[in-house]
Amino acid sequence: MPTRDTFSMPLLPVPQVVFPGIITQMPVRPRAAGASARLAAAQDHSLVFALMRPDREPSTVATTGRVLEMEESPEGWQITVAGIQRAQVLSYRHQGNSLIGQFRYANDVEESIPPLLREEAWALASELWAMLNLSGPPANLPRTAPLLSYWIAAHVPLSASTQQELLEVPSTRGRLAKEISLMRTLLDGLRAEHSS
Repeated sequence: MPTRDTFSMPLLPVPQVVFPGIITQMPVRPRAAGASARLAAAQDHSLVFALMRPDREPSTVATTGRVLEMEESPEGWQITVAGIQRAQVLSYRHQGNSLIGQFRYANDVEESIPPLLREEAWALASELWAMLNLSGPPANLPRTAPLLSYWIAAHVPLSASTQQELLEVPSTRGRLAKEISLMRTLLDGLRAEHSS
């Protein structure tokens, strides 16, 4: 039974991670998933978007969000989603062709974020974006630490499993520290490629 701390909402397993504050485009193939997304978009309701794990189960940390656009394609549907907030998946059940879940909001742990940590993450993300998008416009990086951490997780070329690990980090400070390490490794590799 839902309490003040928990809520029920449709659950949509998806092929990539949705992050709070980030707009994401992705394909949705299963017919039932497309129907759930269409219904939520038509009624302007939120869904919970969870990365589909290799065992075909949804990940246990997900993101609430809204479907902004849907476009039918030969493979299924292409959806544009606005992520809202992290949520922990407590349980879920089948209801017709859809999944309905029981969730708890997963707020970031309150920690002070050293300005140098945020500044280093911002500088590395900016440099990495410039190296990967040589002909594109400069990145419009968020200035707040939580949004910056989600922007980096969504836009740096990382595997879905690594992105999911970042979504599961309970604090912005911890997420930024892990992202700095990942970006340093990526930049070292790109610099080595460009110098040879």
